[in-house]
Amino acid sequence: MRRQFIVPADSCARSAAEARRTVLRDLHDGVGPSLAAVALGLRSARQLLTSDPAGAARLLAALEDEMHSAIDDIRALVARENPASVTKLGLVGAVGEFVAALRSRLRVAIDVVVLGEIPPLPDAVSVAAYQIIREALTNVVTHADARTCQVRLWFDAELHAEVVDDGVGAAEVSTGVGLASMRRRASELGGNCRVEPRHGGGTRLAAALPLS
Repeated sequence: MRRQFIVPADSCARSAAEARRTVLRDLHDGVGPSLAAVALGLRSARQLLTSDPAGAARLLAALEDEMHSAIDDIRALVARENPASVTKLGLVGAVGEFVAALRSRLRVAIDVVVLGEIPPLPDAVSVAAYQIIREALTNVVTHADARTCQVRLWFDAELHAEVVDDGVGAAEVSTGVGLASMRRRASELGGNCRVEPRHGGGTRLAAALPLS
C-alpha cells in the first residue's frame, strides 16, 4: 500500500521564501564583497596602465585569481558548502588573504591581529566570522574614507572579532542591509554583533560568536 504525504501549501511557501532569503543573504555577504574588491582593483589597474604597466599586469593577474575564487564561492553557495577560501585556509588565513587583496590596491592600511591562540572552530562559526569581517571591511574601504583599519581576533570562551577604523564614522549605525545581515549571522549562532561610533572618530564593529 502506497502512503501519501501531504505538505501544506503555506508550509511550502514559507520554506521557499526562507530559502530565497538565505541565498540572497549569502550572495550579499559572500560574493558581494569579493566583487566589490575586484571592482576597486580594476579601478587601480586602470590608473596604473600608463604610469606602471608592469604593476597593472600584476594587479590584473591577482584580480583574475580573485574572480576564480568568487566563482568557486558561487559554486559552493549552490552546493551549500563553505566559502572556498575558508575551507582551504581556515578563518585566519581566509581573512588574511582578503585583507592582502584589499591592501594591494588601496591606501587604507589594514592590519590583522590575532590575540592568543584560537582553537579549532566549527565550520558554521568560521564561516559566520569570515562573512561578518569581510562585509565590515568592504564597508570600511567603500564608505568610511579611513586611513587605517585593524581586524582583531581572539578567543575567550567564545570567538571575538573586531574591525576598527579611523574613518568618518557611521551616521546611522543601526540600519542597512549589510549590518542587518551581520547581526542575523551572529544571532543564528547565539552570539551578537554591534557597530558603534568610536570616540574621536571612526567606527568599531564587534562580534561575539559562541562555539556551541
